[in-house]
Amino acid sequence: MIRYYPEKIIILDEARIRDSIITKNILSAVEGKNASVSYLGEEKIAAIIQDAKKPENSYGEGKKTLLITANRGEFLKKCPGTNDYICCDYYIIDFAQNCPMECTYCILQAYLNNPFMVVYANIEDLFAELNSRLFADPLKKYRIGTGEFTDSLALEHLSEYSKILMDYFADKPQFIIEFKSKTDYVKTFTDYAGARQNVIISYSMNAGNVNRFEELKTASIEERLIAAAECVKAGYKITLHFDPIIDYDDFETQMAETVNLIFKYLGAEDILYISLGAFRFIPALAEIIALRFPRSRIIYNEFVKGYDKKSRYFRFKREKLFRTVINLIKSHDVKNKIKLYFCMESPEMWNALLEAAPSSDEELGGTLYDKCRSCFKAI
Repeated sequence: MIRYYPEKIIILDEARIRDSIITKNILSAVEGKNASVSYLGEEKIAAIIQDAKKPENSYGEGKKTLLITANRGEFLKKCPGTNDYICCDYYIIDFAQNCPMECTYCILQAYLNNPFMVVYANIEDLFAELNSRLFADPLKKYRIGTGEFTDSLALEHLSEYSKILMDYFADKPQFIIEFKSKTDYVKTFTDYAGARQNVIISYSMNAGNVNRFEELKTASIEERLIAAAECVKAGYKITLHFDPIIDYDDFETQMAETVNLIFKYLGAEDILYISLGAFRFIPALAEIIALRFPRSRIIYNEFVKGYDKKSRYFRFKREKLFRTVINLIKSHDVKNKIKLYFCMESPEMWNALLEAAPSSDEELGGTLYDKCRSCFKAI
C-alpha cells in the first residue's frame, strides 16, 4: 500500500515538542518529501484548526496536514462501552488521532473535532502516566492497544511510536500491548531486537468486496495477511478482528474467501483470538457517510437503535452474519485453538452462538489476557 506523507507539518512551538524523539523521527522521515514545516504557538494552531474545519470536506482535506503537539489530557483510557453489552476490559494509549486511510464506516469522522492528522510528542508525560497508573493495582490484568483513535501503524514509518512503546514495555512482561492495523507495515516488528513476549500484532479482517469498496487507501486483506505471516516468522502472535461485519453483496462467498486466505497464511496456533462485531453507527456518522461517500450503500439497510443509541442490524440478521463467520473459522480451526468473542454484543448473542456469556467485562478481559500469557514464554 502507499505510505502516507503530509503536505504540511505544524509543530507546537514548545521546547519539549521541538526536541522530542517523535518530532525528530518524523522530520527525518519526511526529508526530501517537500513537506512545509512551521512552528506555531497554541493559539495560532487553534485558529488554523477552526479555519480548516470550514470547507465541506474538511475531514478529507485536513489529513494533508500533520500536527505534532502535546496531549494535555490522559494518555491511558478505558475503551468506551455500555453496561448493556459485554466489553473486553481493554485499555487504549491515545498517542495520535485521525487516520490517513479512508474507511467509509470510520467513526472518527463523526468523533474528532480536528481534521488534521495529530501525533502527541510529549512522551515523557506518557511514560510518567503509565508508570503511575499501571502499577497502582498489581492484580490488574492490562491488555493495552493503540488503535482506537488512529491506526496503530499508519504513521509508524514516520514516528516509530510503536517501537518506542515496545522498548518501554520490553521489561514489563506483565502488560500485554497490542498494535492493531489495516496496513501491511512490518519493519518495526521484523527489525526489533528486544523482548517480544508481551507484544501482539493485530489485523482487521473483512469480506473482500467490503475491503475493496469500503476500506479505501488500506492494505488489501491478502497484503495484511502476508504481513501477519512475516510477524509470525519473526516470533509474534497474531489477533484478528472482524469488526465491522457488514451485510454486503455475496456475503457468504466473499467472507469464505477471506477466511480461506487467513488459513492460507496463518495456522490456528498463530492466532490468539478473533473478535466479532457487527456494523453500528451514530446518526451523525450516517450523514457524513452520505456526504463523503455517496456511492456507499452501507447505511441504507434496516436498523434498530441499540442500548448504546447506535443503529445496528436487527438481532436475527446479526446472528446470521456472526454464525456464518464463526462456522467458517471453525471449519479450519477444528481443535478450537482460537478464542472467539464478541465486541459490544448482548449476553443473549453469546449464549446463542458461543459459550456462556461472561459475567463481566473483567471476566472476558481476564480470559483474553490469560490466553495471551499462556502462549508467551514463562516469566
